[in-house]
Amino acid sequence: MHPASPTFFQHNVTFRMSRELQLFVVMVSMVQLLHGLQVEAASGPKTLVLYAHENRVAPNNTLIGSAAPNGNLTDEQFGLIKTVSNTLRAGPELDSKQIGYQTGIVVLGQDLLSIYISYTYFLSNASDYGISTIAVHGHIDGLYPGNRAFAVVGGTGTFSSVTGEDSSPFDAVVIDEAHVVNTHTLTLRYPPAYK
Repeated sequence: MHPASPTFFQHNVTFRMSRELQLFVVMVSMVQLLHGLQVEAASGPKTLVLYAHENRVAPNNTLIGSAAPNGNLTDEQFGLIKTVSNTLRAGPELDSKQIGYQTGIVVLGQDLLSIYISYTYFLSNASDYGISTIAVHGHIDGLYPGNRAFAVVGGTGTFSSVTGEDSSPFDAVVIDEAHVVNTHTLTLRYPPAYK
């Protein structure tokens, strides 16, 4: 077929139009798809206050040394790892409703003043949030008496993929020689949810 013949020209134009039509359809489809995705606000509290009840008297103590240095080193020369299993209650009172647990580890540094913590809040069905978790880690400077601030690094359930900050006063509330309450105020941020 000669390039100047009408049938060749018509065939070429038809091909270009169908390609342009295809691109147009793809673009319209993408716009509709993006329009269909709606960003929802996350459903969960922006601020959450948790009361971790610690028992400091054996045999019911909730902070226990689980790894100490071997050999001739003392705790002060090397450090110490402790395991935490505090009870979460709805309030600071000993008889307030139990809503979960705070479990994790405390790593005391060589001078016992530099402390790394990593724990998870496990909230049970007794809480307002169903079975959910919030993971936290951070550092405590034993010489600094201000509020302690830890990073919220994730969660599950109501707190799925949450981030934020967990702040707690350096001085816990001492109820008696056995019972101490640490108040944790969590400021939470949620990722956008797409529908």
